[in-house]
Amino acid sequence: MKKRYFIWFLTGFLMLNCSCNDWLDVNPRTEMKEEDMYQSEKGFKNVMNGIYIQLASKDLYGKNTSYYFPDLLAGYWYKTNNSTENYIMSYLYSNSYVENVIKTIWSKYYTVIAHINDLLENLDKTDVHFTNGNKELLYGEAYGLRAFLHLDVLRLFGPVPVGASDGTNAIPYVTELTRDPSKLVSVTYGEVKRMILEDLDRAEKYLAADPFTLGSMYDLNNPGGNGVNYTPDDDWHYYRQTHFNIYAVDATRARFYQWIGDKTQAEIYAKKVVGVKNTDETDKFVLATNSSYTSSEKGALVMASEHVFAVNCSDLQDIINGVMITSSSSRPKLYLQNAWISSVYENPESDNRSKGGRYFQTDGSYAYYLKYYESGTIAATDMVPLIRLAEMYLILIENSTLTEAREYFEIFRQARGMDFAISIGDETARKNQVEKEYRKDFWGEGQMFYYYKRQNKTSWSIPQSVTIPENGFVVPKPKGQSAFE
Repeated sequence: MKKRYFIWFLTGFLMLNCSCNDWLDVNPRTEMKEEDMYQSEKGFKNVMNGIYIQLASKDLYGKNTSYYFPDLLAGYWYKTNNSTENYIMSYLYSNSYVENVIKTIWSKYYTVIAHINDLLENLDKTDVHFTNGNKELLYGEAYGLRAFLHLDVLRLFGPVPVGASDGTNAIPYVTELTRDPSKLVSVTYGEVKRMILEDLDRAEKYLAADPFTLGSMYDLNNPGGNGVNYTPDDDWHYYRQTHFNIYAVDATRARFYQWIGDKTQAEIYAKKVVGVKNTDETDKFVLATNSSYTSSEKGALVMASEHVFAVNCSDLQDIINGVMITSSSSRPKLYLQNAWISSVYENPESDNRSKGGRYFQTDGSYAYYLKYYESGTIAATDMVPLIRLAEMYLILIENSTLTEAREYFEIFRQARGMDFAISIGDETARKNQVEKEYRKDFWGEGQMFYYYKRQNKTSWSIPQSVTIPENGFVVPKPKGQSAFE
């Protein structure tokens, strides 16, 4: 196989420079000679595993695009004048540190997309024999991931959806592997929307026989024949919530339609995810409740039973050390004021998301956030959620009729342990409650900033006062990228 390099020179400042060997070297489990990558089913699987490993890196969802950059923009963390994080929280996109973070995020997104396109190109031309429907799974996951990642790039770097026209310049949507930097050129908002839906349609077609439709999350998370109703024929079919699966297709559609303001379609697809059943008629995805938080349940704090799609980050504890938690006497980079907890949660001791120090460790007037931290009472997780059931419920609460919204909210309220009645009597009350629940549920996941951007909400006071400057919602593309547009 001819050696190939995925290189885009976006001026000397922005370079996407990553060879096949480079990105497979990130984990020894996927290490293989380049000429063998696409010569066997195992090779194709390893390439896809390498893609998921990249998604879980600190450059993307292992840090930058989850609890770090978007959560700083949302004002979740304490603002101090002597930290580099302060520049992000102040929307100083021209600061050299902030520019570097933006460049890293942009480069990593499009590097991963390049690898996805390379995988698809090789799937198209391979004569390798695949077993157990794995070629279709690879196609489906690749197309789904391509849509999912472009949607996240759109949410961060694209226009505010309120008032955006289809002709508005948006982001590059890359569907082929190329060395030509001029191919990385932004297309219109309308074109991006069309291509996201086309890729999701392709993903749905190829994922029709997803093993996730046959087994419950318990079945597929217990290798070795320990499932109750289903045991996969292929070890690669386990842990489907950490692969882009058939249900992630509809969840991404729900997020997409919510983003563009199509309430009807957002409700339709969110309802499909909320209502999906296992073969024994139990719910496929279950809202986390107080009983979910046990010392033996890995992933309790990230609400693993709700994961429609998540990434497995094997070195997450190392990444968060010094960032969200620290073993030294100094504070980590990301912390909050203790008083914020009661301002976000009406009753912190009844709400499962703040109860009993599960998520917050107080230190005088400050608090550390424990969502991803291994404590003495709750097992650590190595998963970072990308789409959870909670988001689907909040989409339904926001877009259904008021009567239906009240019913969904009552289910959600009880699951979260809010032991007090909350009235959603009118549209204003509905909007206020949805915002509050986003703030409570997605701390540390990067979704709050996108809620504010979608609503074009330019100021808020909880947990601290934030005012978005002009164009603050549109993160600028890295220097040099505009040279090709």
